[in-house]
Amino acid sequence: MPIIKNEIWYRIKDGDASAFGELYDGFAGAMFSLSLEILGDRWEAEEVIQDVFSYLWRKPESFAPDKGKFSSWLLVITRNRSIDRYRSRKRRLDRGESDDTLAQKPDFNLVDGAEGATQSDERSHLRSAFKDLPEEQRKVLELSYFKGLNHVEISDHLDLSLGTVKSRIRLGIEKLRNSLSNLRI
Repeated sequence: MPIIKNEIWYRIKDGDASAFGELYDGFAGAMFSLSLEILGDRWEAEEVIQDVFSYLWRKPESFAPDKGKFSSWLLVITRNRSIDRYRSRKRRLDRGESDDTLAQKPDFNLVDGAEGATQSDERSHLRSAFKDLPEEQRKVLELSYFKGLNHVEISDHLDLSLGTVKSRIRLGIEKLRNSLSNLRI
């Protein structure tokens, strides 16, 4: 995954369209992978990424550089929007509404060979690091990050204490961070 520094945000905030393009070229793949993992639908993941970039262009001041890394903020926004869309789809299906319209959308995400190989390699590293986690940590992280459950919901779902859920999430994230320390995010 490419290094996205906070300086690019300053350029975007100043209206530099080329900085926005650089950000898209360098980081949209990582955002797309995260959204696709949550949604399981390429078309919806593309919509989420478009929404996130549109939001950033309209409201760049919503990021606070003193509170963290720009790349982390983008991934959190992507994750949250993906979960929102996932929940919305689930509510529609629970009400018996058809999802046929989304299923018929064409796949416009054509990736060249080099970019596809890089994305595949990044996903492979993450998948490997995730598989190396102890099962109890992997399970709470999957429920939290990919299914959008909050700590209380995970606690109820797995019949664990809230403290245990929080500890497992914290330990799992630390182990992932250590496993992926060679990849700069």
